[in-house]
Amino acid sequence: MVEIETVLFDFDGTLADTNSLIAQSYLHVLDKYFPGKFQTEESVLAFNGPSLEEVFSSLDKANAEQMIKEYREYNHARHDEFIEVFPDVPEVLASLKKAGVKLAVVSTKKKELLQHGLEFLNIHEYFDVILGSGDFTKVKPNPESLNIAMERLEANRESTMMIGDNPQDIEAANRAGVKGVFVEWSCKSLADVASYQPYKTVKTMRDLEQLIIAENNGGDK
Repeated sequence: MVEIETVLFDFDGTLADTNSLIAQSYLHVLDKYFPGKFQTEESVLAFNGPSLEEVFSSLDKANAEQMIKEYREYNHARHDEFIEVFPDVPEVLASLKKAGVKLAVVSTKKKELLQHGLEFLNIHEYFDVILGSGDFTKVKPNPESLNIAMERLEANRESTMMIGDNPQDIEAANRAGVKGVFVEWSCKSLADVASYQPYKTVKTMRDLEQLIIAENNGGDK
């Protein structure tokens, strides 16, 4: 069994609980353009995962650019009010770092806000590479961002994991030839991701830590 030397993380919904922030940002914009159509966080749940460009272009191509602008303005203004780190994230990142595992964040979030979020949650220091919007041209599920991260980390595909909360993360992992791990604290269900065939699923960050320990001990915890 190949040891896990590199772990790539999505940010929103994986390391950081930004689900309400994302939902409220969508509701803020969509209430203006589609009054009364989207009224609950559940009504915009399907938009959590695809890029803003994909979502807004599919809803109203003519106004997509302006809608993205208004989404980002609201999202940035309310960011620190809503964002929280998921349980045990800092501790597990510190443990992996201490064990010599190379860590990266691969997100479609704007790079400036991504950097701010990592610093706000006090987890910035653990990452060797941080990729956000602007660092690549094709978003997940295209594997370009994962490939760039691995290139910068001089990582081997066989010893790399991608951790994410959306089908796009798992599909990108599969297309990049790395192990895709789905986090069950996602707002998406196991049923949502099942057809993408994740390598493993984990219920907690501690489960992820134990999975990597097991992989690096030949399958024995």
